[in-house]
Amino acid sequence: MTRLHGRRRWALAAAACLAMAILAALVGVAAGTMERPSGTATVAGLPWPRGARGALQVEGAADPVVYGSRKPVPIASVAKLMTAYVFLRSRPLEPGRSGPVFTISAAEAGRYGERLARQESVVPVRAGQEYTEREALEGLLTVSANNLAHEIARWDAGGERAFVAKMNAAARALGMRDTRYTDPSGFDSGTVSTASDQLLLLRAVSRLPGFLAVASQPWFEAPGTVGRIPTTDPVLGTGGVLAGKTGYTSAAGGNFAFVALTRRNNVPVLVRGVILGHHDVPNAAATCRFVPALVSAAVAGPLRRTAEADRVQAWADDPA
Repeated sequence: MTRLHGRRRWALAAAACLAMAILAALVGVAAGTMERPSGTATVAGLPWPRGARGALQVEGAADPVVYGSRKPVPIASVAKLMTAYVFLRSRPLEPGRSGPVFTISAAEAGRYGERLARQESVVPVRAGQEYTEREALEGLLTVSANNLAHEIARWDAGGERAFVAKMNAAARALGMRDTRYTDPSGFDSGTVSTASDQLLLLRAVSRLPGFLAVASQPWFEAPGTVGRIPTTDPVLGTGGVLAGKTGYTSAAGGNFAFVALTRRNNVPVLVRGVILGHHDVPNAAATCRFVPALVSAAVAGPLRRTAEADRVQAWADDPA
């Protein structure tokens, strides 16, 4: 895919999300709040999807707000946050760089039809196809490609078993006590976690150089193909949502981990949140649509300026 950098790349992303942002503005209500989707449950003043579980923190607040059960549940493709974290820790991606080049294996190319038949999210691959680190991460996070998750495991650790061991070791190091990874994509329902644990991970991964740049793209075009695949996140660019990772399986329901950046009184405010186990919805997009109102309510209280919010604001002003 054509590589774009800096303000030009961000301008394309913003333009792609403009229609959604306009729609959100049309349904906004007074005082900067957003219309709440039906099926909400208000806890600690925040409108959560009813029956789900979640965790949210405004940067600078002492403690996160936790909603619903704290029992570990399948997390579907939200697991790819840890895949990205491990990969980026092994191979830091400097701003504006594409990183090393990797090659798709014949074995993974041969599994493409099988993954399609299982209704996995995939991108077209062929044996010997080259992917830069940045392209692989964009495909992983933007369109949730399971086949790229499994190739990242091979590129990074030589195979899935070794990579999953690295995922679990990273979880322990981050204090994610109720998390267990069994695969790099989250398609396996044995990969389980809690919203609080994923919030710990989201904070860690969103601080790594390169993560926001790849997780905030509105589309992905696989190398050697023609045609952009839109992001799985329908609220990207709406209500301050800057980046995120969706996930959905029948076992996991709708899931969404997000980073949002808004301004109040000319002060940047950074919000990170996770929603898991949102059942009775057809896809993760339905879960995502609860987030703009959630963010709006979260920033309604007393706020203070933080260095981390300033850092993300500086990146948003001139992304790479």
